[in-house]
Amino acid sequence: MQPSDELRARLCNVHTYVVTPFRKDDLLAVDFDALQDNLSFLVASGVRVVAIGGGTGEFEALTPHEHVELTRVAIETVGQEAAVIATVPGNIAIAKELLVEYERLGVETVLGMPPLTRGRVPADLTGVVEYYRLLCAETSLPVMPYNTQGWPVEIFCRLAEIDGVVGVKDPCLNSHEMFKAIQQLGDRFIWIGNKRHDPGVVHLRYQMGMEAFTSGQSNFWPGPELELHAAAIRKDWPRMIELQAQCAPLERLRMLSDDAAMVKAAMDIVGLNGGPVRPPRNNITVDARRQLAMTLDELNAPRRSAAE
Repeated sequence: MQPSDELRARLCNVHTYVVTPFRKDDLLAVDFDALQDNLSFLVASGVRVVAIGGGTGEFEALTPHEHVELTRVAIETVGQEAAVIATVPGNIAIAKELLVEYERLGVETVLGMPPLTRGRVPADLTGVVEYYRLLCAETSLPVMPYNTQGWPVEIFCRLAEIDGVVGVKDPCLNSHEMFKAIQQLGDRFIWIGNKRHDPGVVHLRYQMGMEAFTSGQSNFWPGPELELHAAAIRKDWPRMIELQAQCAPLERLRMLSDDAAMVKAAMDIVGLNGGPVRPPRNNITVDARRQLAMTLDELNAPRRSAAE
């Protein structure tokens, strides 16, 4: 089953992977007021796809109940303005419970984290395909597998045989396999890739068939990321190269620390609600925060005024 034209139109955009703000006085409690504020900022800035409880949202550190509540708040806050993507972990029993709740809430699409065996990629990827087959059998919601496992093109083709799978999120750890799959499968999937501003390769990936990309940076500075996608739609490759060069210093800093911690620190600096990460993630160091603030100043990244 190919994704509908309506779903493709809504999801072919920048996917902002929303951070999960925790209360500063209780790291084991989610700050839902802060989440609402962050989400309102995103849609006011033009973001039209928000992914809740994903990698930048620290999904491994969340309880099933927190996943549901985060998703509920997102739908209630911005569901009329943006597509809300919910997340299920790679555990079929927990995923089944979450899917029931997500259907009740009216979730648009589900990101399916890949299953692991003892914390590792299964040696036989047949089990991964069967996991997604079983997952889709449990829900009417469209599912997007997340390929953090470097799947060969054959796995993409086998996933294409599952009706409920409508797209693939691929961090392009093995870029050639994704693009070989695009050549074979065409518009069977919505193809959501990774940016990599440093080196700047986003324009090349769009030329090869990528239709959307995921973003942590857009939590605190959506403008360049949204403009990057808009430039891709109009095939303005020179402008895309300029935008990637602008964002490259931030990506270099992100690669030196935990991605969620860096994004949260940047949000705090610009006047949003970032806060701490949950262990085993580590907050960025004082020196790293100072360098991040200097880089944001040098790039003229906008600060949020107290009146907003």
